[in-house]
Amino acid sequence: MSDKAVQDIDIGESMSMLFGTPVISYQWPDSEELNQELTEVILARERADDQGRGIRSNAGGWQSRGNLISWPEPCIQVVKKRVETMVFGLLRKILPEDGTDRTFTLVIDSWANVCRNGNYNVTHTHPNALWSVVYYVSPGEPDESVPYSGLLELIDPRESANCIQVANTVLDTPALVENVPGKMFLFPSWANHMVHPFVGSGVRISIPNNVHVVEKFKTPQAQHHSPGTATRTLRGTGD
Repeated sequence: MSDKAVQDIDIGESMSMLFGTPVISYQWPDSEELNQELTEVILARERADDQGRGIRSNAGGWQSRGNLISWPEPCIQVVKKRVETMVFGLLRKILPEDGTDRTFTLVIDSWANVCRNGNYNVTHTHPNALWSVVYYVSPGEPDESVPYSGLLELIDPRESANCIQVANTVLDTPALVENVPGKMFLFPSWANHMVHPFVGSGVRISIPNNVHVVEKFKTPQAQHHSPGTATRTLRGTGD
């Protein structure tokens, strides 16, 4: 039999990924002044309401009560617009490229998360939302000798995926997100995730956002949404 019966394979041309999980990591430029304003606003709220909304997924630390998106400060509204830009962009990307216009409303629930030495967030999901978006304001000063200090980690939802694995490949890499000021990270709200204990000095500040997506259909019934919403008509762009 000829050697041509077995040829080299261009794996890249033949490989696809099943059960894809979209995540987006984007570094917003020129965010230093914004982050300073956000830090001042959030810490002022913490001083005025040291109990916040109590214990949720957080072990220690402080979380703001109510919907942060409704706060009147201009810096908060910048974060809201950044969340809207990212989610509408993702929706446009995942819509079929069929020339159809579709209208979506984003219902956003947001809060501030403040961690100091020893604080962390237990493994959890965000029910009643499609996407979760976290914006990083301040990383604090993590102890560099402590691995994963204050880092967000997404947990692989495939419960048996690590039963047999080839070490040191892209399939064997923890899904960790660095605390870089100005970074915005989007992931599906169903994904289990945690924040490793923050070990260090200063304050780690982030702004998580839960985004519920509502599509507007042609119906005589009125649709009412809270002030923390945004509506846009989109057309799919495809891949």
